[in-house]
Amino acid sequence: MGSITTIAPCGINCTLCHAFQDVKKKCPGCRSKIGVIRKSCLNCAISNCDKKTNYCFECMEYPCKQLKYLDKQYQLRYKINILENLDYIRQKGEEAFIVSQNEKYTCPDCGKLRTVHYDYCIYCKQEKKK
Repeated sequence: MGSITTIAPCGINCTLCHAFQDVKKKCPGCRSKIGVIRKSCLNCAISNCDKKTNYCFECMEYPCKQLKYLDKQYQLRYKINILENLDYIRQKGEEAFIVSQNEKYTCPDCGKLRTVHYDYCIYCKQEKKK
């Protein structure tokens, strides 16, 4: 596990980030070995934590205070539960997680992945169905 570099150690799917989908200043994902990674990802305490190999659930302190705070923020802002994401990855694997995320976040109109940062598809402006 840990071969898919577009899944952050905290369980966030980088492909759903606006920075990843940005055609002008594309971020390759926080664990990528190629491309220019955003400073916010490079400076991330969770990503830089050395108590895990690939994912936070490998740590003896899981879930730590920082991860709980990030989870709360993502639930409030984007309706994403990263602790549930991590449990899904641990139980079903990275590939199954990516498949489920693609099913959940693919725009029904244009077929491209939505970004979690907007209530509409940035490609065709289709609003999310609530």
